[in-house]
Order: sequence, then C-alpha cells, then structure tokens
Amino acid sequence: MSRRPPRRRAGLSFSRLVESLLPPRKEGGAADTLLRPRSAHRITALGGVIGAGFVVVVGRASGLMLLPDPLLEAKAKVQFEEAVEVQGRRGDLLDRNGQILATTVELYALHVDPARLAEAPEKPTDEQLPDPARALADALAPIVGQPADALAARLSNPDRRDVRLAKDLTPDVAASAQAAVAKLARQDKRMRGALWTRATPSRFYPGREDASVLLGLVGHNGVGQAGLERALDRELRGATYKYVLWRDRKGRQVTPDRIHAEAGRTVVLTLDRAVQHVAEQAVERARAVTGAMYAYAVVVDVPTGEILAIANRPAQNPNDSNGLRIDSFTNHAAMDAIEPGSVFKPFVAAAALEEGLVEPETIIDCEGGAWLVGRKVIHDDHPKGDLDVTGVIKYSSNIGAAKLAFKLGPDKTLAYLRDFGFARWTGLNLPGETRGTMRGADDIKPIELATTSYGHGVTATAVQLAAAIATLGNGGVRMQPRILKELRDRHGTVLERYAPEIDRRVVSEDVARRMVEMMVTVTETGGTGTRARVDGHRVAGKTGTAWKHIDGGYSATDRIGSFVGLVPADNPRLAIAVVVDSPTIGIKYGGVVAGPAFSEIATESLRLLGVAPDPTLAEPSKVKPGKTPQPTEPPADVYAQVMRDITWTPDGRMRLPPLTGLSLRDALQTIEGTGLAVRAQGSGRVAEQDPAPGTPLSPGATVTVTLR
Repeated sequence: MSRRPPRRRAGLSFSRLVESLLPPRKEGGAADTLLRPRSAHRITALGGVIGAGFVVVVGRASGLMLLPDPLLEAKAKVQFEEAVEVQGRRGDLLDRNGQILATTVELYALHVDPARLAEAPEKPTDEQLPDPARALADALAPIVGQPADALAARLSNPDRRDVRLAKDLTPDVAASAQAAVAKLARQDKRMRGALWTRATPSRFYPGREDASVLLGLVGHNGVGQAGLERALDRELRGATYKYVLWRDRKGRQVTPDRIHAEAGRTVVLTLDRAVQHVAEQAVERARAVTGAMYAYAVVVDVPTGEILAIANRPAQNPNDSNGLRIDSFTNHAAMDAIEPGSVFKPFVAAAALEEGLVEPETIIDCEGGAWLVGRKVIHDDHPKGDLDVTGVIKYSSNIGAAKLAFKLGPDKTLAYLRDFGFARWTGLNLPGETRGTMRGADDIKPIELATTSYGHGVTATAVQLAAAIATLGNGGVRMQPRILKELRDRHGTVLERYAPEIDRRVVSEDVARRMVEMMVTVTETGGTGTRARVDGHRVAGKTGTAWKHIDGGYSATDRIGSFVGLVPADNPRLAIAVVVDSPTIGIKYGGVVAGPAFSEIATESLRLLGVAPDPTLAEPSKVKPGKTPQPTEPPADVYAQVMRDITWTPDGRMRLPPLTGLSLRDALQTIEGTGLAVRAQGSGRVAEQDPAPGTPLSPGATVTVTLR
C-alpha cells in the first residue's frame, strides 16, 4: 500500500500567499529566500495603508449620512431653499373727491446677460450680427435715454451675467425695450434670453410738487419717511408674507413665481386736489416775488373744520428720486411755531365782547401811538388817539389790544386763547407738529400780557391760526380740525368714516357775527388788508407782522408777514391763513406780502367750490353788461410793490411818486396797503401833496392831499 503525502494546512498566511503569486526567480538573481519575503512585507504594508484609508472613508461617510451637521444643513438650505419676504401693495392716498394723491405702481428695471451675447454661434450665418453687444446698445439707447457708447461698454464684458442697464422704467418703455430685442433675436439667436425685466413697486405722486410736503415720501424699504406717508404708515403699509422658495437639484424653482400679500388700506383725505393746487401756486408766487425764505398757507372748510389744503413752498417733486433731501419735506404750516403778530387781536377782542366788557363802539384811548407799560413802551405802527374797538382791529392798534387784555385780565385772556386752540395740539397728528407756546396766567407779567394780546411772546402755527379764525366764521363754535375722511380696504369698502366733530363753543354766535363784521373793515378803504380783497365777495380778515425770533433773540431784519381771513364774510365758507417768512423785496407788512396770496386762493377756491360772487360787490371796471364777474389773477408785482413808481430807502422807508393830477380814487389806490394814513381836502383832482414826492416815509405817517 502506497504512502499518502502529508496534508497541507487548509489556509495559508498572507505572506505565503503573496510569495506564491510572485514570478519565478531569474537566472543569476538573488536567492528567493531573500527577495520574496522582502517584497511580501512591502505589499502587506501597502495593503494595510489602503485598507485603513477605506476604513476612514467608510467612517466619514457614515458620519455624514447618519449624524446631523448644522453647517451642511445651512449649505443645503442655501442651495435648495430661500426665505422670501413679500410686502403687500401700499394703499393709496385719495382726496375728498376720489382723486389720487399717492399710489403704488410697478416700475421696471432692465437687465442684460453680457455672457450670453459673447457666446460663439452654433451655426454661423451671414445674417448673424458681428457684434451683438453693439447692436443691442444701439437699439436700446434711444429707449432708455442713455448714450449708445456707454451701453456698449457695459455690455461687452463676457464675465458678467447680470448687468442692470436702467431702472424705474414705465411699462410701455419696458415693453418697447423687449420689442427691440425680439426684433434682433430673429436675426441672431444669441439675443434670446439676453434681456429681461424685473418689476419693483414704486410710489408715484400725480401732483408732483403739489402737496408733496404734506404727503411726504416712502423709503426704499417701503416705510413712510415723512409727512402723511409716515403718520399713516400703519394703515397704508400692506401685510408682510414670508414663505420658503424651493428649488430642485438643477436650480429650477418649484414654488410659484409670485405670492401676493394683503394690500394696505386706502386713506381718503379731506384735501381737495384742485384747491391744493391753487394754494400751491399762490404761495409759490408770493415767495418768488417777495424773495421770502418760505411761504405757506392753510385752507379750512369753516362748517366742518376739514382741511382742504396745506401748501408749503419751496417743495420738491417726490417722483424724482435723484437729489431728494429730507429737509425739503418740512411742513412749515404745522411745524413752525411763529409769533403771529397782530392776527391775534381779533381773538382778544372777541373775548372782551363775550365777557360784556366792551362793545364794537366802545372808545379806547390809543395814547397817540405810544404807551408806557411798567418800564416798557409799546408802540403802534399807525398812531391814533381815540378809537372804538372796531377801529382797533381796522388800524391794528397794539395799544388798543393791550388795553382789552388788561380789561379781561390774564386768566380770562389766556383761557379764551386756549379755547381758540392756541398752545394745544390740533389732533391732526402730523409728524413734527408743534402746539406752540403761551405763558401761564400765574406768572405772566403786565408787559407780557400786553405783548401777548398782539401776538408777540406767544407762538402758534398756521394750522392753529386757520382753525381759530374758522371758529369765528362758524358762529363761535370750534370744530376739531380733521384731515382724515375715510379708511377703505383694497376693494373700496369703507372700513371707517370720520364725521365732523365739535370741539367746544368759544364765544356766542352774536359775538362771532359782530367780530366778523369788525374784521371786514380791515379790507375796506383805510384798513391794513386791502390787498386781500376778493372781487364779488366781502372779506373779513386780519393782517399780522412780527419780527422773526432767531437763536433766542429777534432778528434785526427778518420779519414774518401773515394774513388770516374768512370768505365770504356774510356766510363764511373758507378760513385761510397765509404766512410769508422773511420777505426781502419791498414792503414786509403782512397785508402786502400775504394779502395778495390770500386773495388769489380765496378767489379761485370759491369758484372751484361753486360759491357764486355777488354782482353788486364786483368792481365796475371788471364787470361787462350781462356778464357775471369772473375772478382774475392778481398781477405779480402787487406782492412786492403797490405801484411801480414807489421806491424804498435802504432802511426800509418808502418814497411816494408825484400824485398830482390823479383822482382821489387813483391816489388812494396808489397809497393803499403801504401803511400810510391819507387825509384828503377839497374835491376834484390832486393839486398838492404833503410831504413832497420822494420824501422818505415810515408806515404810520400821514400824507395830506389837496384836491381842486
């Protein structure tokens, strides 16, 4: 029986396995017992390194797949999802007649992909454009209003994928640009997809500068920054909607392109856009021809207290985003607390009438124009002796007003002024609005009470002045000033309506009526406000002039001229306050610088509101037989000078021209509004005048004319 060979072990070591795979030794080489073990060790070491690497890779991959990683999650979100915030459309601002004052429109930005234009054509043809960037620039230049060379330079950068060529384009301009590119795309396919537009909501004001200061403006973030846009931001601003925009692995958008958020409310104001335009034009003309720093006006509907217009000049067009300055949106009519001057006198006189201390015919000694109060002397610009209360108002006597305040005493004087609305908030809640200042009854000195009676040492805004004079026109009842009329939703449904609201009764109806009649004399011959007349209507008003308060003291040159009034005086419909701040050309008295603007605003506003003039009150020279007198625009030079031949000395005094040969009517018209008193002797035409022509005269001086 043959002997079996010994059985080998079932397994071999890794080293022996490697050795068995090695090629046979060559002739003359080293012995296998030296080379093979050495090579096997090297291969074993290399295999260990590779195996360890696989272990690390598997471990890392397991960690990435099975364990959370905030950094990777954030990167994935950026790649596949995006948080988007959508702001609802901002609500509109409308006037009382539904005319748009401010609205939100979509303007377009024009974007181009220069890299797309620089691509090599797939199949070159003769029809293709040799320079697509230049061709596109030539086509778009006249549409966007930019030089073609500048556009071509911006379109010739192949490294850019998104270049904004223009912004704030209207829909028709954007459509024209797309049509121009579509025409080029028929010739060169590289134009396809090279241009696109992006819509951006923008605030638009159809009235441009009109009411711009009152309305304010909206910032790029959609938040109101000034004016009513700021005050009503909560109502106007639409809801904010946040959602996640998802994309797939190729970057394609999965969620809808656009999600609409709830729009803001529509706010209906009490403003009348037509009256606002009239007021804007009048104060702009007044500022221009008087060289004033500012001019502003407030128009109030007397029966309701509704604000029909608040005009401020200078102003900027809020649609022009280039160069807008936030300080140009200062609402001086509501923010400037000025010393009102003599326009305060009717309110003190009304209080004295209400208390039964005087009657319109009560005589007051005006001390010849100078009166000592304590250690101070107060003066009148038009010195008089004895005047009745009506004359105190007509000739604007400071001394007469001070004596009325002393009759009342400090408690009643200041209480009545507060009832008229001074040193109190108006309730309009306009940004930056001030309530003015007035001394307390407990600590006011006699001289301070005297100056308060004629509007010095006390401050008020034009809005307060208009509301106060409207109180007299409304039978002594002060209405709460209002600028909001309705709140509507985006469908036009009225959510809230604001009705007229009575604040309080200040004086009786009889006192208010008599006070209005007294103020009519201000605009009659000899009064200080003849330049505020309105053809076909009687005007009740009061002029005011005050030195401007600057840096804790009074300016030596700057004045503030004002006029407040009611029209028609028989049945007041409008209360108007006009203020001209720091006029530099001509006479600086309120009747001259502010009176004509009042006349212009009143004339045109009454026509717009359908208040017919009384033909019996029209000037004969302006009425044709069988015709209803129509309002006319005052000549521009009436603001700065009464007649062309009147000149002024460097210290502000005037020189009258020769009056000889004129009728008494023409002579009076020449002198009216200058603050000069006229004494006429005889009849016929002017033969002599005293002082002589060219003599420097100050307001309050008397001119005697002799007629033969």
